[in-house]
Amino acid sequence: MMGYLSERENVVEQIDSICLRLFDSWCEARCVRSLAYLMHCWPMIDSTPAALRRLGETMRELRRNHAEQINEYEFRALCEVADLIDELTEPRTVRLLAVVGEVAE
Repeated sequence: MMGYLSERENVVEQIDSICLRLFDSWCEARCVRSLAYLMHCWPMIDSTPAALRRLGETMRELRRNHAEQINEYEFRALCEVADLIDELTEPRTVRLLAVVGEVAE
């Protein structure tokens, strides 16, 4: 029996799934430049923060430097990957607010 995946593992699976769809799409369309960017950092051997950041940086570089070669679906998929990676790698902060005042009886 397989246990439930943690929230982090679920997000990593989402990232991997998006990359697989992009890979299939770019193979079919023979988008060599886009494939080269993706193959530079995917498939990931592990899901360490460093590996995730490398994938995110590489996909942002593709989006930034070769936007004319990717369609709207691919652009949105790359944005989603970046958002998911940010969710996993950026430190979370918790802010506590102090409430000043009297309590009504």
